[in-house]
Amino acid sequence: MNATTRSPPARVSALRTLSLVLAFTAAVGLIFGTAGFSAMEADRGLAVNVTDDESAYLGYEAVNHTVHDGEPTDIVEYRNQFDSDLGEFDVEVSSDHGRVTVVSAPEALGEGSKSRVTLVIRCDTRTTVPLLFEADGNGGGVSVSLDRTHTVTCVPKGPTVTGVSFDDASNGRVLVDGEGGAVAADVWIVGNPPTEPTGDLSEVEFDGTATFDTMTKIRRQVNATPANWKIVAVEFPDRNVTYFHPGWDAGVYETPATADGVAYNGTVDEGLVASASVENGSVVVNGSSGDG
Repeated sequence: MNATTRSPPARVSALRTLSLVLAFTAAVGLIFGTAGFSAMEADRGLAVNVTDDESAYLGYEAVNHTVHDGEPTDIVEYRNQFDSDLGEFDVEVSSDHGRVTVVSAPEALGEGSKSRVTLVIRCDTRTTVPLLFEADGNGGGVSVSLDRTHTVTCVPKGPTVTGVSFDDASNGRVLVDGEGGAVAADVWIVGNPPTEPTGDLSEVEFDGTATFDTMTKIRRQVNATPANWKIVAVEFPDRNVTYFHPGWDAGVYETPATADGVAYNGTVDEGLVASASVENGSVVVNGSSGDG
């Protein structure tokens, strides 16, 4: 008896094809899992986009959210969770902040190993710093890349200065966020008080061995002769800010009052202090409001 060979119906062929596709997709899923790459390629040319950074084949974790000015700090950690070494591993760090230095970063990641990226960030004031980490690794037939952005807060050395509170213009106290301490400061003073425009200003500097104590009132720290002087402004050069007495008007004092200082975002010199005025809550220099 001759057997008769028949082609399967079209519907059966379509189901069989779909089953093969699903089986292949499931196999790929078992091989690659869900991992935190921007992109990954294996030696068979497959590529996937995946998430879940910490449990990924190339693990990524932010380990610090705060840094202190000038102190080396571990920022992020990479983990190799492949079954092979990543003999080539490169991390590029970029930031608009412009004062970021890479101290150390991994150049390779052995199987099962982890390594951190250490940075030094400089800041004069409390600042948020966005950081872009671009990592590329190769080894064992695998090529992987991962781009992530992590933002840290940079805290300046010493206390964070938030303002100056003046007692009329004879005294005052520096306001800080958190605990007080020593800072660099320049106290600008003038004779008691001028009623006509004057450029006869004195700058009392506190820096190096003579540091300014934010826990002590201003007048106790300023040794100036004669003693009948008023405070015009307190400058914090390391933090790039100067607080003017709100009654200062281009070399003349309006009625000195107890009030908070008005911030000028920048450092100053004698000519600027003499020509500056406080108008409507802003420091005006040569007729226009501006920063240093």
